[in-house]
Amino acid sequence: MSNVQSCYQCGKCTSICPMRRVSKTSPRSSIYNASVYGLETKDIWTCLTCGLCPIECPQQVDFLGFIREERNGKQPLDIAHLGVFTEMAELSSKLNRNIPDKTSDSKYGFFPGCVDSLDLFLHDVKTNFGEITTSSLKLLDKLGIKPQVMNMKCCGHDVLWQGKKDVFDRLKNYNKKSIKESGIDTLVTSCAECYRTFSKDYDIGIKVVHTSQLYDKLGMKINKQVTYHDPCRLGRHMGVYDAPRNALTANGVIIKEMEHSKQNALCCGVSNFMNCNEQTKALRIARMNEAEATGAKTLITTCSKCLAHFNCLKTEKDATKKYDLDIVDLSVFLARQLEAGK
Repeated sequence: MSNVQSCYQCGKCTSICPMRRVSKTSPRSSIYNASVYGLETKDIWTCLTCGLCPIECPQQVDFLGFIREERNGKQPLDIAHLGVFTEMAELSSKLNRNIPDKTSDSKYGFFPGCVDSLDLFLHDVKTNFGEITTSSLKLLDKLGIKPQVMNMKCCGHDVLWQGKKDVFDRLKNYNKKSIKESGIDTLVTSCAECYRTFSKDYDIGIKVVHTSQLYDKLGMKINKQVTYHDPCRLGRHMGVYDAPRNALTANGVIIKEMEHSKQNALCCGVSNFMNCNEQTKALRIARMNEAEATGAKTLITTCSKCLAHFNCLKTEKDATKKYDLDIVDLSVFLARQLEAGK
């Protein structure tokens, strides 16, 4: 088990937990009950795994590792969207599929993630997720990068955090073989969750890059003001805070920061397609209110789930509040400006 035995039980993690704003979730209680009494609590499932408490912990307790270990092999309380994305990942992990032939000899590979699946099922959020892929490739082309488009299976992020390590391992084994046979030495992705998973949960022996880490070389001149939302996986999990901001400011964009930003950024409340409920909706409202308060009319993010659920709140029928914000992925925002400049 992760180093939970070193927990001071000081309560700092519980005091800063975003879920504590809307429920009785307590990281401290989860650790205490598991390590002292061996009790299971539902808190291991309501935890957003946002990564805020490990940053603040005086003993550097690996709470994220604890949550993953505790969840493994157990049944989640709830999975959003009727669990359809989990079922798709599990089915894909079991299907035999030949690894496609290389599309080029490029040493760069680009993996779009599961945006096609999002387009297939999330019609109500009125977001073109596939545009993230086309925009990313357009911007990479401007940078002189013509990658192989990697036709891999889901990276397995969600199933890993939902306690389905066996499913994750099958997906990982296929993808590792696909990456090896492609001959690439750099894997590029526009998905924060894919970036985190390939970097930390795979051992692929090549460089993994998020698209935001490349865009400061585009040389564009954009006269716009935006605000930026740090996804938990790109931010606190990977420490990538400056790259997306540099990608904007280097191309002339002015960023108006929200009250909570970078390592203190509020989570959108989704968490591996779990916990999409009234409690986490309250967290999205809090975050959207912060974005609105900046005065910017565009909210940029680099995670397809953040994008989906902020737009879901914005387009909700019978919403108590309407938000006049354009919520868009970083690659899409920059590619649209590139086209407008032409």
